[in-house]
Amino acid sequence: MLELAPGNVRIALESADSAKRQIAELAGKVNRAKHPDDILTDSVIALASGPLHCDLAPAVAGDRWEKVIAAYEDCESLADRWNELEAEAENVRVNAVRKGAEALRAGKKAPSVAAAILDAETALESCSFVLTESVAELRKARTAYNALWRDRKFLTEYRDSVIADFKVKRAEAAKAFGAIAGAVGETRRRYGTLHDLTVNFLDAIPDESYQYLPMRGTGWAQADLSASLDLLRQQVNENDPLFSGDFLTMPLDEIAGVAEELAEGRKGPGENHWAVEGWSRS
Repeated sequence: MLELAPGNVRIALESADSAKRQIAELAGKVNRAKHPDDILTDSVIALASGPLHCDLAPAVAGDRWEKVIAAYEDCESLADRWNELEAEAENVRVNAVRKGAEALRAGKKAPSVAAAILDAETALESCSFVLTESVAELRKARTAYNALWRDRKFLTEYRDSVIADFKVKRAEAAKAFGAIAGAVGETRRRYGTLHDLTVNFLDAIPDESYQYLPMRGTGWAQADLSASLDLLRQQVNENDPLFSGDFLTMPLDEIAGVAEELAEGRKGPGENHWAVEGWSRS
């Protein structure tokens, strides 16, 4: 038992009680500072994912998306800072407990932790406030970005850019297909000849082994390869405007009228695509 004078005992115990109250107050303040996980929720994080534009969009789309990402990165940085401040506040608490215990053992007045508590409290609450404000900025940036998809001028300019590139890519695809189709056809023929020479004429593979080797109608000889080329050939040579892409590239002031004509010509049993379960514009 500590050998302390009554006055010192009273001072030490009162000081210890005061320190405990301050420590408890700090813990309460820390708990009242809103945690980043409660601010930077999944729905907020989703604001910075899923850009709707590609490289062909007008520059304004990229500019506004950059602001979305910058705002989100600010939020992430603040969340990291909050975690650092929380650790610092915990250190304040631990140090206060330690110093209070040391003072009690020495019969001295515990050092005041009020200033440290106030600093830790203010830092955490301020960080939470700034993070909340930054989330508001993120929402504002995403709203500005989303507004582009209701801006007809932007959308029309974007569409014109995509149309021009689509036509170039379609021509390139047709040219590339012509080259690959010929090369694949020749390769299939060479493969068939190689198979016949090796397996049939030179009898290089024993029957007891060959019967377990999946070599008939596989590899370069598989029918699906030929069917795939036929499907690609059909698409490359497609003349129907709906399937070739020409319909979607038409001027906007003409497309509705052409759509009515095409729809009228296709009306009949089984042709109503809206009636097909699960079908939609998207």
